[in-house]
Amino acid sequence: MPIKLSGNERIKSASDTYTVDAVLNQGAFAHAAKAKSTARGRVVFLKRYFAPTPTIPWYRGFVEHQQELKKRISTSPALRQYCYEFIDFFEGTEGRAKRTFHQVFEFIENGKPLKGFIEEFNSEAPGSRWEQRVTFARVMMMGIAALHARQIVHTDLKPDNLFLTPNPHSAGAFHLKIIDLDWAIFSDRRAPWHGDPSTGGYVGTPLYFSPEHGGKATIPNEKSDIFTCGLMLAELLAGGHPFAKSVDYGADIKSGRFERFRLVQPIPKVGSPAFVEEMVNRALDPDADRRPTAVQLRDALLGQGEAGQTKSPPPPPPKKAEVPPPPKSPSLSRVELLSGGNVVLAMQIDTAVGRPMLKAAGDDARFVSDPQFRIHRDAEKSWCISPVGGTHNETIVNGKPLTSLVRLSNGMRISVGNAAKGIEKLPLTVRLV
Repeated sequence: MPIKLSGNERIKSASDTYTVDAVLNQGAFAHAAKAKSTARGRVVFLKRYFAPTPTIPWYRGFVEHQQELKKRISTSPALRQYCYEFIDFFEGTEGRAKRTFHQVFEFIENGKPLKGFIEEFNSEAPGSRWEQRVTFARVMMMGIAALHARQIVHTDLKPDNLFLTPNPHSAGAFHLKIIDLDWAIFSDRRAPWHGDPSTGGYVGTPLYFSPEHGGKATIPNEKSDIFTCGLMLAELLAGGHPFAKSVDYGADIKSGRFERFRLVQPIPKVGSPAFVEEMVNRALDPDADRRPTAVQLRDALLGQGEAGQTKSPPPPPPKKAEVPPPPKSPSLSRVELLSGGNVVLAMQIDTAVGRPMLKAAGDDARFVSDPQFRIHRDAEKSWCISPVGGTHNETIVNGKPLTSLVRLSNGMRISVGNAAKGIEKLPLTVRLV
């Protein structure tokens, strides 16, 4: 019988002691609980696995697999933004926890899964809250692109496993956390449980399987995740799951019989809605080789892909004997600072920016002074950045130390550190809106 977690149970690892506050659920492989970390002083999400057990031949390989997964996420600045944190994993050594594998993750509060938002959208008029739907679609593909860049295949993508939390520094903006990654696999190595018939193959969810994953004939890969992304994009932007009326889901996805993806409304700032539709329909192709990559889907949604943006005519050449004036930054209403595609801070007035405002960008906010720099308008109403004296680290703009007023433009990179030594922390991208 599986060893269940119980309320107030204390479980020790080599570095911490965890006290169970509330048992949350029992999944297919583990029990989950909300717990309190003694050493870290924070609430955590604790899982006790009843599969695999230490008697299974690939148990040690599973533990090493988790170590590699944690390493790939923790060493990627983008994934630290988009994935929940792997905090601790250990084998219990005493009492009920003895010889049982445990894993501790970041506990995500003040948000809800994408599934909850989709259910809300479905209860409203078609196309309602369109900008929010588009934002979720874009952030989702940014996160999946970051995941695939580290050769991680989720295998169990679904609206329940994408968690969205409000950004406290920007109204209407959300942070994405990809969860349930403990059975994700790597595209550059074989999973330790591969070939063991007792596992039932690779983790996945009915109605979100790809054709090749559902049939268990092949190992899921990045293109399998992309098929599932196509399903979720349809739920967000086309009014519903394309196979919702399917009598035989497995047969229909393999034959490509589905209701074609059509946007409910055009996407703002995207030159070719038809290109977005084409890319999502390709994501749902039963032939995995025809599907786009996560980067291609992301770029299409952002209006940056092939045929996905309109081109401005080239400016006329300057007249002879005239020196063209220096370019001006657009005089727009708002400055946004982004980290990993998420809006960390939005400003519509002159602002002295410091550590408390940038905590949402990650742990590297500890290198920021308070204040670190000023965002403000100049005499011509263009947005600028100016240095602040007495900071612990330099403010760096596009790789150079900030020593005087600089006009902002889209895509500028602002960071802190030491430019001469090539040290840059907390890189933020400028967007003028």
